[in-house]
Amino acid sequence: MKRTDWRAPVIIVAAFMIGILVNLVTRQFLPGILPASMAGAGDLIAVVAQILVSTLIIFITVKIMHRGEDD
Repeated sequence: MKRTDWRAPVIIVAAFMIGILVNLVTRQFLPGILPASMAGAGDLIAVVAQILVSTLIIFITVKIMHRGEDD
């Protein structure tokens, strides 16, 4: 019988929540940093930051926990 591994879904949900937090913080601070000509790109930059942070968190935890390797 295969054991249920609860860590993978928890890591993914935590990375997604942290990514959303990064998105919100980025949207809060970007209007003051970006020039007026790039004001429309703020949303795109925030979404890209969210994706990058979430992906990096997942990759780092996979490397640290050695997920995917057979024991």
